[in-house]
Parts: sequence; structure tokens; C-alpha cells
Amino acid sequence: MKTQEIDTGNYIERGIQDSTKFGIKKENMSHILTILRDSLYSDKIGAVIREYSCNAVDANVEAGKENTPIRVTLPTSFKETLKIRDFGSGLTHEEVFDVYASYGESTKRHSNDYIGMLGIGCKSAFAYGDNFIINSFKDGTKSIYNAYIDTSRCGRIAKIHEEETSEPDGIEIEVSVKGDDIYDFKEKAYEIFQHYKVTPEIINPDSDYAEEYIEGRETVLSGNGWNFNTKSSASYNPILIMGNVAYPIHKNLLGEISDDIEAILNDHLIVEVEIGEVEISANRESLQYTDHTKTAIISKLTQVAVELVDGILKKFGEAETMFAAKVLWS
Repeated sequence: MKTQEIDTGNYIERGIQDSTKFGIKKENMSHILTILRDSLYSDKIGAVIREYSCNAVDANVEAGKENTPIRVTLPTSFKETLKIRDFGSGLTHEEVFDVYASYGESTKRHSNDYIGMLGIGCKSAFAYGDNFIINSFKDGTKSIYNAYIDTSRCGRIAKIHEEETSEPDGIEIEVSVKGDDIYDFKEKAYEIFQHYKVTPEIINPDSDYAEEYIEGRETVLSGNGWNFNTKSSASYNPILIMGNVAYPIHKNLLGEISDDIEAILNDHLIVEVEIGEVEISANRESLQYTDHTKTAIISKLTQVAVELVDGILKKFGEAETMFAAKVLWS
């Protein structure tokens, strides 16, 4: 995702006798990286699932396979491992080291075709545990890497195995899951995946969660990039979807809004915007309510308010009985 351009202005430096650039001293590096690992995400389980699945979707898109589902293996009591697999181009040995060992490294800031841009999410497993496995399938070879927190607290990546494979190219991330967290991982996975344009292929599916979060949703009204449905994953907030990720819309942060917009902001509204239309927080858990983001959201909600009138009139016009109209009204 492209970052918003910053207007640096034309600054003239006068009267400065000395200056220095901001930076991070080598001896403080482990402290800074620990903050990024331990303090960035408030929902650590959600972060692991969201970040690696977003990366997997991006890899498929980059390889021209945007309609190919990513594969997600959910943990079970017999195999306490979460796996998220894409079918992109895979990574060479040098690329694995470059992408996963460098904070802030991203190849996605030049295009709004991709969800990622921050260069942080591919390390999100460290928010949950002290290591994770990277399997890179590339040109008939499977290379296995262990990313782990070493004694320096900065972390390392070590190649531990290589073998021939007939599997298609791509990257698979493996994260060990604590036994007590298995069902939390499953519930969070379905909560996240309910908004994916291409629903992932789920290994070890849970029918209860699938019914609750994906199969049980019913659209009541819809329009161009929005819908009201009977279920919502955000409590008491409408939802904005960008790049498959759901963000709650907090109307109290939008500033002054019209009565029409106020009236439609309820917890069953879902609106979708293109990647890059709004700005997000570094942990991808919420929106940044900058002027750019507020303007984009209000513009979208204004469109919804206009289309909603026509949609409601059409629905009531299709009601065959008074009872059906009352059910629709409720």
C-alpha cells in the first residue's frame, strides 16, 4: 500500500549553530525491537493471523493468483501449530534474510495492489512467542528457516534444512500455539476471514465458527461497496473494510457529521474502500483519524446515505404482503 505523501514545505534554517540527525544507537537496538515485538499489538493472536494471511494474499496477488485461496491450517489438540501458506513466487535464500531479518523492509509501498507496506507484520509471530518457522518453496526446493529470539534479544534467522519438493512455489509460516489458545486461534481466524474476498482454504475447519462468522451472515441491504447484514464482528461500531481487513468506524472521531450520516452509523453497516483510501495504525488494528481518513470515510458514508434511500424503497416495493414489509422494517 502506498504511504500518504508528506508535505515537508520549504524550510529555511537560520541561526543554527549545530545539529544532528535522529537515529538509534546500536546498544539500544534490542530495546527498540523488543518494543516492536511486545508492545505494538494489543491483540497478539489476531495480529499473527491477520499479518501473515495479509502477506499471503499479497504474495498471491503479486504472482497473478489473486483468485487463488491462501491455505490456513488451524491448530488442533493433536497438532498445536498454525500454518499460513501462499502460492506466490517463494523467496530465495537472500530474500528470506532480507525480508524477515530487517524491520521496516517492504517491497509494497509503491502500489495500492498490496495490503502491506510497514515491513513489520512478517515479524508479528514474535509478539506471541519466541520463534516461528519459515518454509520457502522455490523452484523445486523447500528451504526451512527458524526465526528466533537469541540472547542478544534482537533475533536471528537460521537456515536449518533444505530438501527437494514437488509442491508449488510459495511461503508457509508455522507458529507454535499454546494448548490453551487453540480455540482462541480458531475463533479469531474465522472472525478475520469472514471479510476476505477470497475465503481461505481451511485445514482442520471448525463448523461452529464457520457457521457463526461466515455461513450465517445475511445481507439485508447493499449498494456500491457497502451492505447492512445480520452479523458484524465489531461490537456497536460500523465496519470499514480495506484490503480484507476490518476496522471499526468510531463516529465520535469523525468530527462534525450530518444527521443523515449519523442515522446510518450502526453496528450492522459494512463499507468497503480501495487500498490506500484511508490511513491505518502501525499495528493494523485501527484507523488513523487524520483529515485524509475522515474526509474519505465521510465521503463514503454520504454515498451510502444516498444509495440507501433507493435501496429501501426497492425492498419495500418488492414486499408481497404487509407482514413481509413489517419483517423488513424490523
